[in-house]
Amino acid sequence: MKLFPNSAGLMATRADIAAEHTAALDTLDFDKVIAALPAAIDHAMRNTVPDLYTAERAADLAAAMTAELRKPTPLTAAERGTEWMLRYGCTAWCINDHANPVSADFHSAGPAATELRTTDLEPGGDDQPWLTAETVVMNDKPQAYGRETRVLLGYGDHLAELTPDNARKALDAMRGFVAQLEAVVDQADASALDDFDGDPDIAAANRQAETARIKRITEASR
Repeated sequence: MKLFPNSAGLMATRADIAAEHTAALDTLDFDKVIAALPAAIDHAMRNTVPDLYTAERAADLAAAMTAELRKPTPLTAAERGTEWMLRYGCTAWCINDHANPVSADFHSAGPAATELRTTDLEPGGDDQPWLTAETVVMNDKPQAYGRETRVLLGYGDHLAELTPDNARKALDAMRGFVAQLEAVVDQADASALDDFDGDPDIAAANRQAETARIKRITEASR
């Protein structure tokens, strides 16, 4: 079972930490706390990052934090209890609601994901985490098909299903690639100092000339 540091710095289960936070919130009016967020965030941004402050940015941040605070935390199988784990062959850390007919059959704690999203790098298209990684366990009818643990490694729309050994190889390769990527980015930063915008009028004339050239070649080949 995964352990996390609680408010006292001691290791505890997520259930223990959730109970601790719930007890703390019980002494407050949660709706009043949420209602106070916009003003608090606006004040904090004005005083800590005045160069970045705008009313719109403060409001967007307050809305995002409110949505996160109101988001329900799924129960793990361990929190649901032994009967649940036996019924669905569930791992202790699985958060899938197997009683829901549209829930996945496999077991998962949910994906780890980068805060960086695909639209941060390439505007347009589906907005999703840039990179994800997730452990899944498949043990449906294990007497017939056995039990399999896989790592789902995601890059935008692309998803690779890896054995733990291959996932370890991917991890080692990423660690080695980071230094190379940093060198490439440093090189790109230096090169970008000489970048400049072209003349849109010259570009338009060039496109017209290219269109006319292709037309002449097409007509000559008939």
